Amino acid sequence: MAKKRILVADDQEEILSLLNDSLSGCGFEVMLCKEAKNVLQSIRSFKPNLILLDLLMPDLGGFEICEILNNDPQTHGIPIIIISGFGDLVDIKKAYKLGAVGYFVKPFALSDLCKEIDKVLANKEKTL
Repeated sequence: MAKKRILVADDQEEILSLLNDSLSGCGFEVMLCKEAKNVLQSIRSFKPNLILLDLLMPDLGGFEICEILNNDPQTHGIPIIIISGFGDLVDIKKAYKLGAVGYFVKPFALSDLCKEIDKVLANKEKTL
């Protein structure tokens, strides 16, 4: 069976490195995207099974990216889990309203994130 693909979009190098090592170690194929302006193109070429998305990035924010992805027929069904330094209920509600399926506030436990990724991907397979 082919590896599940995860695209990680975050402008912090240490977060990208940590998630790359952790997710690769869990058997996922990982693509890292440090610049928001490259996220949409990367998603279209990489065709991820799931996206980990930071809310606060230069150029284009996570909320805008969520909205674009969910309004595009090519990317509409890709689950998005937000990873953010913002834990405000307003931000969390807005993320879910824009189509996110999960929300993690930095710093978070990698084990919790991996469990959530497995759960989301398993649920997605059930609906296919």
